[in-house]
Amino acid sequence: MTLHTLNLTPHGLGERVMPLAPTLTLRNGQRWVAQHYLRYQHTVESVSALLAQIDFDAHTPLFAGQDEQGVYVQVGLIGRENYDRSNTLRVHKLVYGRKWRIDADTPTSEIIQTAFLAIKKAREHEVRELLTVRSRDGKTSAAFSNHHDLPLLAQQRDQLQAGNHRVATLDVAAAVQHQLASLRFAQRAIELVQVLELSAGRVLIDVQLGAAPLARQLEGDFPEFEQLALCVLLPAARLHELPYALMDALIEHSDRHVDETFRFRGFARFSRSNQIQAIADLSLQTRPYAHDLADVQFEQIFRANNYEVDASRAPALGEGELGRKNRQLINQYENLLGHLPRGYEQTHETKMA
Repeated sequence: MTLHTLNLTPHGLGERVMPLAPTLTLRNGQRWVAQHYLRYQHTVESVSALLAQIDFDAHTPLFAGQDEQGVYVQVGLIGRENYDRSNTLRVHKLVYGRKWRIDADTPTSEIIQTAFLAIKKAREHEVRELLTVRSRDGKTSAAFSNHHDLPLLAQQRDQLQAGNHRVATLDVAAAVQHQLASLRFAQRAIELVQVLELSAGRVLIDVQLGAAPLARQLEGDFPEFEQLALCVLLPAARLHELPYALMDALIEHSDRHVDETFRFRGFARFSRSNQIQAIADLSLQTRPYAHDLADVQFEQIFRANNYEVDASRAPALGEGELGRKNRQLINQYENLLGHLPRGYEQTHETKMA
């Protein structure tokens, strides 16, 4: 009988099997305890052990730490300073993404997926800084970055709105070319390949990233974008959205790169080379709930554990205006199931029929 070490180890890796939990036999004969029949008590040591089994690339270290708020996962990125657009080679710099909090009862699979998502979002942060816009006075701005002053933008909203700008048929290619001339991605020009006008007022735009400056080529940052071809679809009446569509396409390319490169124990879980029907079949094999919960004693243990975990995740209602808004929103629903926020039951006014 073969048992997976991590799945059944009672100590040291943050997992233990529920009392009376059944062991299932997969169609290939392997024995297994499903993850939904485990209890979790993860620590910085167990999270560190999981991250050590993840492989991505040589520029993206993963960290597990603990502070006053608990355990967290954090992504590092080793690269060059995005805002230094000189023509000289730049030294490497290590920067860090946000801290992703890990509750002790977080299932192991969710911790791995948190690291996956953290890598995607850390890379997106960089990609947003690399698509730049040249202003009318010739200066360059990372207009898509996450470092803009949101209260200021909200105050200036009337100055930022764009209306519909219908472009005459003969001018579509020229309008696209005009916009592309002001855009760069990682100091690469974005070259127009073709514009196709489709039915229903839609426009298909093919572009390709040009070559990076020599110094950038030698640095080798984000090589997966080299000479990248992109295709975007826009309504002809909203050609001014072209930079947004390009940003979406660049982020999608980055995300797909992570899908295919991210590995846990050598397995590319999110790769599209995996057969989705095979994943569905394996998942169904691990969920014979009707059979497993026929054991009355285990059924009580299982449901009590789920209740305890779900209850522990309910947040506080909120203070001040936030609490008032949340209460008003929740009050719209009668007989709402689930665990209500802490403080809601004591403070809300019962709605009259």
